Amino acid sequence: MKNKVKLLLCIIISASFIIQGCSKKAEPAPTPSKSAPVKTETPVKTTQKYLSPYTGEEVTKEISDNIAFLAIVENSVGARPQSGLNAADIVYETMAEGGTPRFIALFQKDSAAKIGPIRSARPYFLDISKEYNLPFAHCGGSAEALDKIKTENLKSMNEMTYSQTYLRDNTRKAPHNLYSSSEKLKTLVKTKGFSTTPTVKLKFDKSYWDNDKLSIATNISLKMNSSYNTSYTYSDGKYVKSMDGKSANNKEDNIPLSIKNIVVQITTIKTQVDKYRLDIALVGSGDGYVISNGKFTKMHWSKKDVTSQTILTDDLGNDLPLNLGKTWWNIVDKSTKIVIK
Repeated sequence: MKNKVKLLLCIIISASFIIQGCSKKAEPAPTPSKSAPVKTETPVKTTQKYLSPYTGEEVTKEISDNIAFLAIVENSVGARPQSGLNAADIVYETMAEGGTPRFIALFQKDSAAKIGPIRSARPYFLDISKEYNLPFAHCGGSAEALDKIKTENLKSMNEMTYSQTYLRDNTRKAPHNLYSSSEKLKTLVKTKGFSTTPTVKLKFDKSYWDNDKLSIATNISLKMNSSYNTSYTYSDGKYVKSMDGKSANNKEDNIPLSIKNIVVQITTIKTQVDKYRLDIALVGSGDGYVISNGKFTKMHWSKKDVTSQTILTDDLGNDLPLNLGKTWWNIVDKSTKIVIK
């Protein structure tokens, strides 16, 4: 009997412990402190890059904001050596009357303290200005050019109207002594309200010109007629220019003109009915060469209308890029003797 009582007591005590264990309340989870710092991700700062639209090179914001303009520069023997062409992003060279070429130079990235000699406008130079939608410096022009400037309200910076923007160099004989500068011309652009957004669709790709499969081009010769030829020699990553067998130097420091890219655009250049003035076909299509980094490739050029960009493509129709840097753009007749080696 006693043993039964003991067993009953043990059962009652064990059950009470089980009930207490099951009925124990769970402790509430601690609440986060209001003063605890909240972790936030630090935003990654990105530096905006600015690229020159005419050379493809990275530049500062200040340089990217520079006003772009064009200047028509003489290239007769009496005008050599010229001033400021070393600062131009792109120099177009093509024929004028009498078998001597003339230049229209595009300035934006770099500034020139002296540009010239400035000479008169021709219709084909106006077409280049319309392609980029840029103002242009000149002194007078052919009757056809002056008529186009007036009727089409082009962005002319004619010395005959804005003489204060130009100066005469007494060490040179007229008409080879008219000059201006980047600062003077940019000031005139702002004064006249010409500083609208230019149009430019040039393509640049340095890696394209690192291709060792491209043909070698270390010496280039363009014999444009019996009285003028120009050539380029590859040296230290750039092409050094010569005209009529003499180094083409900048007048102020006597440093040879050197450029990264050479474009040879082959087209038709004809004399007008007066047997003197020229017509140069810039709208349409044709062939040519692009040369850079000691190499060259054949190209095809096309231009839909007078205000559209001249597009360069390869044999497959793909965009053909320029290398990063300055460009000399030769517009030559189909009769020009071209030697690349």
